[in-house]
Amino acid sequence: MTTEIYRGCPTLIHVEDGKRNEAGEYLAAVLNRQMRQHAQNVDDHQRASLRLCPGCYMVVGFDMMLHLADQNGQSRKELARSMMGAFSRLLDEGTGYVEDIHVYLDPD
Repeated sequence: MTTEIYRGCPTLIHVEDGKRNEAGEYLAAVLNRQMRQHAQNVDDHQRASLRLCPGCYMVVGFDMMLHLADQNGQSRKELARSMMGAFSRLLDEGTGYVEDIHVYLDPD
C-alpha cells in the first residue's frame, strides 16, 4: 500500500519543503569530512584527494536510516519497503534527488 501518511503531520518534525535535497547534501558533506578526518594509513594529500569508499558510505547511510527508524518508532519493514521502492525508481527511471518518497506501510 502506498500513501502520504506523514506529509504535514503536525506531531512530527519535518524538513521544509524544497529543502530536503539541501539537507541530504549537507549530511553527505558531514560524512565526507568525517571519513577524511578519520582516514588511517594515508598522508594529508591522499586524505584530501582520494575518493571515498562507496561500500563504507553506503553502510553508514543504511545504518543511519536504521538508527533513525528505531529512535522514531518506524517499522524497519516500512523503511525497507519504502527505500526499495525509491531505489527501484532510481534504477528503472534514473530519477535523481527527490522531495517525496512513497511510503509502503507495514501491513503487520
